[in-house]
Amino acid sequence: MMRRRSAFTILEILTVIGILGLLISIVLPTLTAARRQAKSNVCLSHLKNIGTGFELYLNENEDRFPPYRLTKLTPTTEDFYVNSYGRRAPRWHWFIETELGPVIDPTPFRHLPSGFGDEGLRIGREGTTMAHKVFTCPSLADDEFAMDVRDGAYGYNYQYLGNTRQDTNPDRWDNFPVGRHQIRNLGKTILLADSRGAGRRHGRHSFTLDPPRLAVERHAKRFGPDPHLITEGPGGGDLPPNLDRDTYAYSPAEARHTKRSNVLFTDTHAEAMTLVQLGYQISDGSTPTGVPKGTAIPVKEPESETYTANNKLWNGDAYDPIAEEHRPEEPGG
Repeated sequence: MMRRRSAFTILEILTVIGILGLLISIVLPTLTAARRQAKSNVCLSHLKNIGTGFELYLNENEDRFPPYRLTKLTPTTEDFYVNSYGRRAPRWHWFIETELGPVIDPTPFRHLPSGFGDEGLRIGREGTTMAHKVFTCPSLADDEFAMDVRDGAYGYNYQYLGNTRQDTNPDRWDNFPVGRHQIRNLGKTILLADSRGAGRRHGRHSFTLDPPRLAVERHAKRFGPDPHLITEGPGGGDLPPNLDRDTYAYSPAEARHTKRSNVLFTDTHAEAMTLVQLGYQISDGSTPTGVPKGTAIPVKEPESETYTANNKLWNGDAYDPIAEEHRPEEPGG
């Protein structure tokens, strides 16, 4: 008697393939979401570690927040400030001590004449490339930006906490130093956040973090870097046609974690928030011209029209009376 050989039919094989395809389509998005969440968690951990560094700095410097960049030791000093590592005009990262050491390997600066460790001389890539990853975000995959101290992951709430510009008066800093005692609500005042930077898709001067509304009550005169850095000189000239110049030079938070930005507050707790929760006014896609829908746009003062931008999570008070004066009326109000 002959035995019947068992085998899969074409229909059965197709059925199995279909089931496997369905399972993959279900599992892959879950794995992708889990991977994104893991990167977000690492980013939050980095921010908390930096927060510890800020605490140490505050404790050792009369509870004063660091400058966003210290070009001179006093506003009227003629010579550039050079730190103990040989870095000229150091950014805020250099003031934050971590167990990993300085944010950038200081060796190249130590072999130069005093005061010549500036980005203008570059010192190759060592001049701006960070030495360790605590100051960066794993969601930044672009090597041009991820490890660069100027164009990297996190921006500082400088207009309210450490604005050493001299735009208002050449004989004094606009808003520095700022003491911790001036912050009325530490748990609702932004210290650092994921930043987009000005001038490019992500980077260029992302170490500065602009608030939703220009902080005129703290003598701020402008957003982001100097406009000529965006459109002129080496590395400039990349302003896209028809794009609003002020928006392009703006340096807001970046919502790169599932439409949220990771934020460190001055009490050193960290959380993920949307741009709207952070107070930004969002473009509707029609104004300003050429600005994509959903983009954070700057609000300057004085303004006569209404706007939704609000600095209550930035100014230390957890309340923004200037924004309240310009807030649109509620429907039916």
